[in-house]
Amino acid sequence: MHPLKVSAQFAAFTWFRNAHRDQGREEAARYARLNWDKFLPLAHEGLGRLLLRIAEPQPRKPARARRILVAS
Repeated sequence: MHPLKVSAQFAAFTWFRNAHRDQGREEAARYARLNWDKFLPLAHEGLGRLLLRIAEPQPRKPARARRILVAS
């Protein structure tokens, strides 16, 4: 996904959530998907890149072995 589109969708989602507090997240996400182009003048490519980076799955680190103390 393009960073500017992600940023515009985030702006649309945020605007909708603030303007329509009684509506749910699903409705805000739907609004953002359908109306992101209207928010394109407000979009910032750097914010879009940051949002994409945050949304990336993080590589899992192997779990450290734990010592189990047994009472004798």
